[in-house]
Amino acid sequence: MASDVAEILKENFLEFVQEKELNLSPVITSLLNEIKEEFTENKGYWSPPPVESLSYLYQLDHTLAECRANKRTFSLLSRFDPVERNHEKTLSDIKGKLLHVRKSIVNANTSSTLFTSCMYPTRKDTPNFPVFDGEIQKIVNWLESSDGFKAIGIHGMCGTGKTTLAKMVLDDQRVREKYKKPIWVCLYDLQSNDEMDIRIVKEMLAHLNDDPDLLLEEPEDDWLVEKLYDKLKAQKKYLIVLDGVWHCNGWFSNLYDDDGKARGMNKLLFSQALPKDIGGAVIVTSRQKELTSKLVRGKNLIHLKPWDEEKLKEFVKQCLARQGKSPVPIPQEKIIDDVTSHCHGLPLVAVILSDWIAEQIAKKSGSD
Repeated sequence: MASDVAEILKENFLEFVQEKELNLSPVITSLLNEIKEEFTENKGYWSPPPVESLSYLYQLDHTLAECRANKRTFSLLSRFDPVERNHEKTLSDIKGKLLHVRKSIVNANTSSTLFTSCMYPTRKDTPNFPVFDGEIQKIVNWLESSDGFKAIGIHGMCGTGKTTLAKMVLDDQRVREKYKKPIWVCLYDLQSNDEMDIRIVKEMLAHLNDDPDLLLEEPEDDWLVEKLYDKLKAQKKYLIVLDGVWHCNGWFSNLYDDDGKARGMNKLLFSQALPKDIGGAVIVTSRQKELTSKLVRGKNLIHLKPWDEEKLKEFVKQCLARQGKSPVPIPQEKIIDDVTSHCHGLPLVAVILSDWIAEQIAKKSGSD
């Protein structure tokens, strides 16, 4: 997802400015620190960054690469260097644009009842070679192991393919035959413990074609949990994907828990909306191992790591090949190594970079 790529670029920037010996001009150093403060002082907004900021973060990453290449050549004479002046102007523009993105979105005051779409995602970054075959087989084996309830966790840093793996599992013929109508809920919008609330249940009910007025009313939480339980029970077998989980709390925690009162909760838990005796299953994706383990009770965990160079190169080739419909041929041999080196082992970055490169080549061709 684009927000994952934006998060990667932001983290790369924060790592860059923490280097002790940057040897950059005072003006550039000051601008970098100001951008850093924008991210750190407004952490709740920039974790992860909104997709509207993605192009500016790419521009920032490109400028950092140039600064890194030139950082050992700085001297007092650099004040008269036109390249140095250009970097200063670029960083100043980026700082202003990032600030504008934050203020414009905050001022928009878009308070939707539902935090995101729960529709099944359409992804174009699914690999056409057996990179996830082992993980898919393991998850399918867990899903087919018994008719009892199963909770499965996929964790790893952003961009490693957690969402893509979950989608590939749902696309597997064996899974499609067993679970007729999977439910997909994206939770990456929810950035605090307090936000992990009954809206999750409302969105799942909406996906199950329940009364849309429920999304606007404020019925009792326990009534909504019981209603979701009944809806899932009627499906016989159900499969839910909770994608991009950031937090859990007393209400949204161990998915196996069926007795909230035993833990001092005075209302029904989210886990109590999940029938445990009809072959239901939940797949959780998250960047955090500890959180994922807590939700699935330490069972059925898969850790996705950054890809090795050979695997990533093969994927970059596929991403570039998909641009073959463009009237402008892409010189794959010349750029594949560069794209791979900028991906840091993350397939999602390869998708975004390949698309961006194709767009730039097409624009340049059009201008010529």
